[in-house]
Amino acid sequence: MLKNRNVKRTIIIICFMALFLLGIYLFIGRPLISFVGDVDAFKAYVDSMGIRGILIFGVFVFIQTISTCIPGLPFYLAAGFAMGGFKGAVLCDIFATFANTVAFLIGKRYGRKFLLFIFPEDKLTYVESLFLSKNPVMVHVLFMLLPLPKDTYAWLGYYSKETLPEWIIITFIARFAHIFIYTMGAEKLLDNQYAFIIAGIIIFAAVYIGLAIILKMKKSKGDSNIAL
Repeated sequence: MLKNRNVKRTIIIICFMALFLLGIYLFIGRPLISFVGDVDAFKAYVDSMGIRGILIFGVFVFIQTISTCIPGLPFYLAAGFAMGGFKGAVLCDIFATFANTVAFLIGKRYGRKFLLFIFPEDKLTYVESLFLSKNPVMVHVLFMLLPLPKDTYAWLGYYSKETLPEWIIITFIARFAHIFIYTMGAEKLLDNQYAFIIAGIIIFAAVYIGLAIILKMKKSKGDSNIAL
């Protein structure tokens, strides 16, 4: 039974990725190829598409996010190139949060039995253990803030027992930081502002390392209290 479930999961993922990649080529790939080497012409093309272009791009970000198997980095970089760091980050964050919220609601509605058709049981068990051993809201914040598998986590987020408004607010705010790093990095890359990119990497790396140290110290303190 487990083997059949894994086979079905693999087939669904392969078919999904094939259709998704075909859609990317038709709606994004071909226009990009025609503007290779001419960033200004590409930006003008994006602007000419108006709201339709934004929605098409947003739909791809939504599908990428909800899939859990397609990386978001290429979309964040493309958003930074085409729309600028801040505007691109806001657009990606809105559609990514929407996708994460849909996953959150589906997981909440159908529960663990349904999720076993999407994820291996050991992954579900691991996330469940995190919620049981730590502050659920803090787990949510860390998954969305740090470079962790956010899109996978969203399907399991209902374990946190948050209300829908709480889920949306935390997801949108906490996701923004890492998306903004990529979109702003892409914008500065076009302007050859490499010092800004290096400084940003150093700052955010320091923040991530600092958070990791704090969490490790809290865990050690908690283990000590349990031992006592």
